[in-house]
Amino acid sequence: MNTNQARDELFERHLQGELSDVEKEHVAELLDSDAATRQQFVELAQWDTELGETIREHAEPVDNKDLLPSSKGTREPGGKNTFLLSPFATFTTATILFILFSSFLYLQRRTGFAPKEKIVLLQTASSPIATITGLKGSLLWTGNQGEVVLDMHVGRELTGGTIEGLAPDSWFELQFRDGSIVTISGTSMLTFADVGQKKLRLKQGAFTADVVPQPVGKPMIIQTPSTVIEVVGTRFEVEALQAFTTVNVREGNVRLKHLVDGNAVDIPADYRVIAEAGGDLSPMPLPAAENYWKSQLDVQTGGFGKWLPATKKRPAAQKSLPLVPVNNPNVSLSLLSIPVSGRSGPPVVLTPHATFRVRGRLHDSAQVHFGIAVSYDNGEFAGMFRGDLLKKQPVSVIAEEKEFEAVYQLSDFTVDPCVREKQDSLARTPDGLYLDRLWIFTDTGRSSGLMVHEVELIPGEIR
Repeated sequence: MNTNQARDELFERHLQGELSDVEKEHVAELLDSDAATRQQFVELAQWDTELGETIREHAEPVDNKDLLPSSKGTREPGGKNTFLLSPFATFTTATILFILFSSFLYLQRRTGFAPKEKIVLLQTASSPIATITGLKGSLLWTGNQGEVVLDMHVGRELTGGTIEGLAPDSWFELQFRDGSIVTISGTSMLTFADVGQKKLRLKQGAFTADVVPQPVGKPMIIQTPSTVIEVVGTRFEVEALQAFTTVNVREGNVRLKHLVDGNAVDIPADYRVIAEAGGDLSPMPLPAAENYWKSQLDVQTGGFGKWLPATKKRPAAQKSLPLVPVNNPNVSLSLLSIPVSGRSGPPVVLTPHATFRVRGRLHDSAQVHFGIAVSYDNGEFAGMFRGDLLKKQPVSVIAEEKEFEAVYQLSDFTVDPCVREKQDSLARTPDGLYLDRLWIFTDTGRSSGLMVHEVELIPGEIR
């Protein structure tokens, strides 16, 4: 990528509000020192504004019955409004935008001031670009014009927007017009558009894709907080967090560029790269699968919940957070999740007669529910299963320090009710599949104080 392209990308990410403090400082220095760079920014801002507004003017209206009440501006705490630029933004408007932008950068550099408001420039299609082919759990879709759409169902056509998985058991599958399929699972956020070229922005979470060959010179672009990934046609998985991005390539070839330093690498099939600040981008062979696994909660692992470091009185833990399912607002759960196959460890395969053992704490005795998400050996989503439905899980009795232990036999796991409608296309049992993540929750109608210190997968039953 040449210097101009790199700067365009940097400016666009600033307009999306995604730059780190170090990157903002770098942009400020570029604008202060070079008139050509300032002109480049003005032209980019003008182009984005005119294109985004032209597309929005021709966007198809959305049926009112699918919308939540909304207004043209959304109000943030303190009464401030976010807004969209005028459809007829001129070069003068873009110049003013540049001046404001430079002023804000100056304030940030000199005083640490950071504005709450940001301008979001959208590029969307006026006709459907993809179709929902599968979904499950708590999901929220925000359409092209900021509308929140409630009617989410298989077969619905979308023109673009942002899909959010709000819970560990959330899952969403989207098929583009050319047959390319992308999937998010767990607590994830994905923005997607296709205006002659597929561009996706994975803010966080787990993402898989099976991409058909793309037009010459127009690869699918996936941007995470730390990388840009170019895909011509392949099968791969991505895990995106603020600190790092993991890419596993199953078929074909993927090009990854690290945004911090601009270094790039091509990842061949059956290799992976873990991109983090100061890390090595050299591709590594995908590790062989193991059938034993134990959580490592002494470091922050991601997932859903609040990570608690160890104290003198207890080990490190993942603490549950309250969750009200979107489709069942009368229910309040205390829920947490822990990723399994991810950053640097080997994939974990489930063997017959395996056992999960969970240790943690509760305020009061309660039933502790347990679920898992699994994938096939090629990385494709294979389904979700529950370990507490076939046999009713006994109430976990707390000990002196409010500690509990719960055991779940893999032979007792059954298909999660939320994915039964796709039973024909998903796995019927978890045997031999790969463990992606797990979630644990209580359903007592109030906060149970659930926290987990350790989860262990043991091949063979506990005697």
